[in-house]
Amino acid sequence: MAKLTPFGIALRKLRIEKELRLFDLAEAMQKSTALISAIETGRKTIPDGFVLEVARALDLNTAELRLLNSAKEQTRKEVKVEHLRGDQRELIAALARRLDDMPPSLIDELKKKVLKSAEGEIPFQRKRRGMLVSPMSAAAIESLAGKVRNVFCKMDRYDFPIIEVLEIKLQELEPRFVFDVRDGHEIDGDEGRVIPGEHLLILRTDVYDGACRHQARPRFTACHELGHYVMHHEATLSRATTNADPIYRDAEWQADMFAGALMLCRRHASELAGPDDAAAKCRMSPHAARVTYSKYER
Repeated sequence: MAKLTPFGIALRKLRIEKELRLFDLAEAMQKSTALISAIETGRKTIPDGFVLEVARALDLNTAELRLLNSAKEQTRKEVKVEHLRGDQRELIAALARRLDDMPPSLIDELKKKVLKSAEGEIPFQRKRRGMLVSPMSAAAIESLAGKVRNVFCKMDRYDFPIIEVLEIKLQELEPRFVFDVRDGHEIDGDEGRVIPGEHLLILRTDVYDGACRHQARPRFTACHELGHYVMHHEATLSRATTNADPIYRDAEWQADMFAGALMLCRRHASELAGPDDAAAKCRMSPHAARVTYSKYER
């Protein structure tokens, strides 16, 4: 099960109190967001001098520095998995069993169960079929996305604050939830991942950084992965869909539909001048805006 270390909990609490994202802290420390995230989640040990660097970046007072040092002492690595590939680490966490006991055929099959955004795929035009999940209609997904938007976002705001939701607001509602940022080689180049059975959402470093800079495609990926988390993180392991399965049972189709409706809701579509206006004000790509608009016009 993904969880923060005592040090990660203390560090995340301090930076959120100071209204800093991973992105902001990483820039202040001149380090990668993936490194900061890995230390918070315990995937990397705390480097020598790191606490003092954090203290300078966050301008910690004596009490805060003492708290962070205490949390560092409490943090211990219980399982060494740095030598394993990203997929293998996730299989260990998700299944709580030894990787060496699994036959290669089982590992290959289980790798298909990761809900992920693969490199280079075009939203709403994905060539890769996703996991077979419980059926959901476009209307039901739109309704769900609307409820999520209403919980986390003011009605008059066009651009959904996806990074603020992933880093801060979702964990306030679901304390078990862990948001993580990882380098591409740790997740086989995928843009993002959610693993059934885990309260964990992962974004690739450049995707997270791009979303923090309000870039359209990374924002869509982040919303897509939130869709997976909301709809599928408790899904039972199943087979991948085939062309014979209805599209409304495809996890990737469902996540694309969720992301589109989350970024551009029907109410806002009626207020805006058209897809190009929506793309600019909702900070989404013109392609995603056009597809979402066309669904509302049917």
